[in-house]
Amino acid sequence: MILDTPVSKERSRSSGSQPARAAVVTNAMPVPLLPLTRPAGHHAALVQGAASRGRAGHRLRAISSAVTATVLATLALPGAAAAADRVELPIRSSSPQTDVISSLVRLHVPLPATAPAHSEACDWIQYMRYRPADGPSEPTDADAVAVLMPGFIEGATAFDPVARNTIRESARRGRSIEVWAIDRRANCLEDLTGVDHVEQTGEIDGAIDYYYGKQPLNGQTFTAPFNRAPKVLAEFGIAQTMRDYHAVLTTELPSQPWREDHVICGGHSLGGPLTELYAAWDFDGDKTTTADAGFRQCAGFMGFDTTLSGKLSGGLDGNAAKDPDPLVAGVLQSISDVTVRSLRAGAAPRNIDISGIGPETMMLLDAVSVLASRTPDADWTPALSKIPRSATTDQFFHISGSPNMSRWLFSKDSMREVRYSYMAALGQIMDDNGAVFGLVRSSFGFFDGAPIQRNTLPRDLSKIPIVGQFVAPGELFVPQKLKSKPLVRWKNYDELGSGATQIGRGGTTPAAEVTDARDMARILHEGPTNLIEAWFPTRIMLDQYLIAGGDRSGGLRGLQHPTGVRQKPRFVVIAGDGLRAGGRRQSDPHVTLPGYQHLDVLTAAERQNSGQPEGSSQAFADLIDTALDS
Repeated sequence: MILDTPVSKERSRSSGSQPARAAVVTNAMPVPLLPLTRPAGHHAALVQGAASRGRAGHRLRAISSAVTATVLATLALPGAAAAADRVELPIRSSSPQTDVISSLVRLHVPLPATAPAHSEACDWIQYMRYRPADGPSEPTDADAVAVLMPGFIEGATAFDPVARNTIRESARRGRSIEVWAIDRRANCLEDLTGVDHVEQTGEIDGAIDYYYGKQPLNGQTFTAPFNRAPKVLAEFGIAQTMRDYHAVLTTELPSQPWREDHVICGGHSLGGPLTELYAAWDFDGDKTTTADAGFRQCAGFMGFDTTLSGKLSGGLDGNAAKDPDPLVAGVLQSISDVTVRSLRAGAAPRNIDISGIGPETMMLLDAVSVLASRTPDADWTPALSKIPRSATTDQFFHISGSPNMSRWLFSKDSMREVRYSYMAALGQIMDDNGAVFGLVRSSFGFFDGAPIQRNTLPRDLSKIPIVGQFVAPGELFVPQKLKSKPLVRWKNYDELGSGATQIGRGGTTPAAEVTDARDMARILHEGPTNLIEAWFPTRIMLDQYLIAGGDRSGGLRGLQHPTGVRQKPRFVVIAGDGLRAGGRRQSDPHVTLPGYQHLDVLTAAERQNSGQPEGSSQAFADLIDTALDS
């Protein structure tokens, strides 16, 4: 992946009805950004007087030494530190769909003055922008702009395949659309220096030394431990998320009438309820005026393996349609106050870490995905042996490598005991035939090259309250532990064959494998941001529970339009084998896609083994047509 030179010219506008937006950058430097230092424990500081996230390796490859020298000289001049309020970094992706181009857009939207001390990177918000290569450069010249919110522990690039597929499908229908994927603000806390090193060099040793051995890398030292979330994370709740969502829309698309006619709002998984709350949010403090309300910024709503029913915001059961009883309101506000104080004091965990899924293992997954892209069949054992044992990694490798409840409780089974190729390791962690956690499952192939055994652990864990929200039963397998330790390899979704010799026969079918493994590995690491949200804020989940209970105090008082999401066309794609399949009643207009897993609704390949059109992007394009024609 390479970053092109950042855009630095003023965009022209063909529509007089749309107010002029600020230039792409606020000063006239020909190359407005370059990699500088990375604050310890944070993502790259890409600065022109203001820090934002980025990857040094990509930019060093993308910007020639001559241009870099010019920029360095320019930055040394007086006044060169003037801040840019908006920067856009075009990306050269390795996706074969070259008729869709992408860029990362960063907006300087500082946190409130009351926020705890934080990196300057956290005063920026960002989104991935996807658009046709031959389409208009100005988004308001497009027929529609879809703005999407990621799910739980999910970053913006999760939407990459469905964005590309939907843009191409809409083009076939004669429409030019853009898809924007928001990165929530907590991503400013990621330090991807080690991952960048893997992308630059193709070797993982330096990254392991950086994260675990405290060895400097490119002049940077990792000093923020994975197990201690910064104080500022306690401020990243639903109210801040709503403000950030609104800032992207109103800053980039200043005309409210245009937004209401052309913007599709939506999200995946948790991003669905967050979109529902956005539709219900009032941004001027006066619920009798609705031009500022979230639902008035959107022409329609799209959900991916989620719900947009309005139930959370009170649109169905009336929780938000009226103020709660004063006694109930007082109790809820007290709970909210105590909860927030606990988060701020560190008495409650500020980020969610489940059975080893947390910042530490997510950074490793990011690094492994680079090598799964470059050398998918190479043995990961030498690299794995260099990762020091820790409670977090041991817990993660143990639950991922245990074939049943008994072995999980009473043995030390671990992925460390099996020789995986890099792509097979990715499959064990994220494929629907390997992954314990249903939240991260996609169907992108099957094991090959070594004997396997069935894994019943997720089936048993799914029956446990709370735990069952994160795991799910399925046709799951782990390699057998053999003294000979054969290398476990991976076959891609379209390489399984058919008939009696089909790979994975009895555990999967070609029709049930819908995502390209190469895409899955690519979107995990490619670009200045990624698919994961390593520091997912506990505050968002706690706020959600308080809202469901009826709390409208403090920062949650913006929830004033409970039926907002039901005022416009809406549609939901349900994964046939995902978390919402089966027993859950779906009250939204929807289509169920057989064989799809929770992530497949975003990651499915345009070319399907079934010979049918890819269902998620078809439904998305249909909703866009409906909203624009309404």
